[in-house]
Amino acid sequence: MDELSARRLRSVIPVLVEQRNLLVAGGVSFAGHLLDLAIMQLRLTLHDVSEDELSEFSNVLSGERTD
Repeated sequence: MDELSARRLRSVIPVLVEQRNLLVAGGVSFAGHLLDLAIMQLRLTLHDVSEDELSEFSNVLSGERTD
């Protein structure tokens, strides 16, 4: 990903976090959760974390590592 694209994605995250907070404060927690997922996906993309890496990390945290 080029620097311009990364900068644009980084600039979107605070806006999404603010919107998420407004939704949760307004009692729309499911919509807030959906924005949490979108924020997480942006962060994973920015840090070049693959779905496989995220899955393995999740398995380690849950104690289900299979080595």
